[in-house]
Amino acid sequence: MAVQIALFLAAIWAGWRFYAASEVLAAVKYGISAAVLALMALQIKLALMPVMQANRILLALRQIERRG
Repeated sequence: MAVQIALFLAAIWAGWRFYAASEVLAAVKYGISAAVLALMALQIKLALMPVMQANRILLALRQIERRG
């Protein structure tokens, strides 16, 4: 999750630089970087979400088994 957060923050920084760029080449560089970083952060988040949900369900089942 730390990597996903770092990628998201880097995407925001690159997006900010994209909108602040005065030259076309700089805008293209930061725009592509922002898009790629945002997609990477999204991909990591979507890949980890099912695993986190499965772990949460298994933990809840173990707690129910201990009670019974």
